[in-house]
Amino acid sequence: MVLLVNRIREARKLTGITRAELARQVGVKPSAAAQWEQTGGTAPSVRNLIKIASITNVSFEWLATGRGRLRLDSLSEIPAVTREDFAHNLFEEQMLLLARDTPVKWRDPLVTFMRAIVGKRP
Repeated sequence: MVLLVNRIREARKLTGITRAELARQVGVKPSAAAQWEQTGGTAPSVRNLIKIASITNVSFEWLATGRGRLRLDSLSEIPAVTREDFAHNLFEEQMLLLARDTPVKWRDPLVTFMRAIVGKRP
């Protein structure tokens, strides 16, 4: 069975990106991506595995378990998640986490406030 570290490396190389670029796109430090490809290193979280699969256009099942097909067949399979389903940078991630923790009574006023800041109307 192919180890997770090898599957991550293979997916990254198939895409033609460096570890540093993968780390940037996932939203982690380059040292984290290096750890993912080292035997005995740390494994990415499921959330980051989903991002890696999306970035490298490989099947999440294959990446996580080694089972199934490596590549998604774009004509017959639709990935469960896409890169657009995730925060694109640290600011968006922080805002999402804060939004989830916002009490219900403050959500509408907060949306109104944010729209005013960015100049968007409802």
